[in-house]
Amino acid sequence: MPRGPKQLSYYSYDSLGNPWLSGGGAVRDFEILKRQRARWAGITYWTGRYPGFRAGDREGIRVRGLGWGRSYLISRITYTFCANLRLLWDRADAIGNSVSAYAPLLAGLLRPARFYLVAHHYVGGRSGEKYGLAGRVAWACEWLLMRGCRRLIVSNRAVAERVRGFNPGTQVLVTQNGFDDRLLDLPSAEAEIPYILFLGRFDIYMKGLDILIRAFAGLDPARRGRTHLILAGAASPKALQAVAELIPPGMASSIALEPNVNEERKHALLAACLFFCSPSRFEGWGIAALEANAAGKPALVSRADGFLDSIKDAYSGVMVPVEDEAALAAAMADLIWDAAKRQALGANAREWAKRFAWSRIAESEQVWLEANLFGPRTTSKPRA
Repeated sequence: MPRGPKQLSYYSYDSLGNPWLSGGGAVRDFEILKRQRARWAGITYWTGRYPGFRAGDREGIRVRGLGWGRSYLISRITYTFCANLRLLWDRADAIGNSVSAYAPLLAGLLRPARFYLVAHHYVGGRSGEKYGLAGRVAWACEWLLMRGCRRLIVSNRAVAERVRGFNPGTQVLVTQNGFDDRLLDLPSAEAEIPYILFLGRFDIYMKGLDILIRAFAGLDPARRGRTHLILAGAASPKALQAVAELIPPGMASSIALEPNVNEERKHALLAACLFFCSPSRFEGWGIAALEANAAGKPALVSRADGFLDSIKDAYSGVMVPVEDEAALAAAMADLIWDAAKRQALGANAREWAKRFAWSRIAESEQVWLEANLFGPRTTSKPRA
């Protein structure tokens, strides 16, 4: 980076600690930024406010809030307004934005020399399916951002192909996600009462939790045996209630909900499950699936974009078509009863996960940013 370190402003509505989200994208943003901190004079992380939000410094990153965190909707709307306004006058040398169709920072397109996007996934038309007219507006905003930006970092090849299709002149870096490498040393076993594990944000539509619950509940009891299903991860009270209402009568003893688990509990759940399962309708990368692999567990997932890069079908897990409940149920029953298959996939999974490291990913992104924002890297002698 010529002429010394520079300032980076990074904008993302979601962040670690957000009670409504705190998803894999927030994990990824922070893991990358904290590893790039030494290469910048300073990094400021501009995020949405939420109840209990506190500005401060976290592992060398200045965290600042925008908007009003009274409720999820108000927080989203006010963050989007304030972030767009602030971005117009941001004096940082580089301005990054974690793309959100529902909090679009279109003002970044007016700062083309400094602006870059990080796209964890491409929602596309699914926002219209989920939210109707408002979702179609979000889709249009997402398309405008990706169509108009000069530089994009995307988390999987499928998104890269879409972006290059409607924005052939943009610079695109296809990158990856990492995981907590302590999982590689986690003793892998199976609980006395066997269970399938979903781990992730309680977003029914995106994560396909409705499909997962119906597929599990529809298994022949003789095929299901004593196996339980545990759904664990970040959940607001409203999201938790919505998922609870999906559980059919008579299945409450077989389907358990564990909202907002800490890292210790998360590791324990991964270590003792039969396998991980997430039939997402769309996915940016699938950090939780990779974490399961690192813990020596196979992943049963949909063929959503993000999983195509994070899971190797028939090697570190099993893939089924998106929204195919029957195929999911059949694969679930197969893995429940075929212990040898589970163990073989689990052994492969741990080897597969070893290739993903946050430090390597952060370095490759930093080099790409320096080249595309400031020109080729140069080495200058210190002044006497």
